[in-house]
Amino acid sequence: MIFNNLLSNIDAGEVLDVGCGSGQFTEILTESLKSFRTITGVDVDEESLAEAGTKFSDDNFRFLKAESQELPFEEESFDMVAISKALHHMEDPVASLAEMRRVLKTGGYFLINEMHRDQLTDAHESHMLYHHLRSEIDNLSGISHNKTFYRKDLIMLSDKLGLAERTILEFSPDSSRAMDTDNIAEFIAKMDGWIQALKGHPESRRIEERAEELKERFRKFGISRPPQLLIMGSK
Repeated sequence: MIFNNLLSNIDAGEVLDVGCGSGQFTEILTESLKSFRTITGVDVDEESLAEAGTKFSDDNFRFLKAESQELPFEEESFDMVAISKALHHMEDPVASLAEMRRVLKTGGYFLINEMHRDQLTDAHESHMLYHHLRSEIDNLSGISHNKTFYRKDLIMLSDKLGLAERTILEFSPDSSRAMDTDNIAEFIAKMDGWIQALKGHPESRRIEERAEELKERFRKFGISRPPQLLIMGSK
């Protein structure tokens, strides 16, 4: 696995997982790093934080509600800071990354993992359109959620951090299930849940029509998670 290859020789010390959600990337860090003392996860969604706290309940983990642009930590508090598939949720990605750099120790590791929208297959494009519909629904509900980044924009954002010994890797999740009926049904069920939650909103009918178009696309081309860019360097 790409994360194991990149992280398996790293004694990470104090780790910060920004936009941790329910702890999916926290789990990858625990499995991939050679060692760590603690992992702190921050997010703005209390329900997701509670789920993460249930998964990782021992003293090596803590999960806090915090805005990525105003992290409640002193300068140079962590040996590693990481953000995975959450940068597109940030209202101001530049400010969020700068804040992560502030709390990272000199010489510490900075890790970014984010999906992008370049050179997509038909199934990848289905996921991009699915993601863009979700981002539109979230924004209608007052939740910050941006569209998928271009690859060059992610590299440009990392340029601003001035990282040393920067490594840039690219990988695509397994797409073998793109046309699998259960896979397609899973994505459709998620969209149906979004539509149900939006009932009564002035834009609900338009969004529902978009979702129906997407369902037809999924059945024709399938749907698969898009390529991801993995960037790591040191402060």
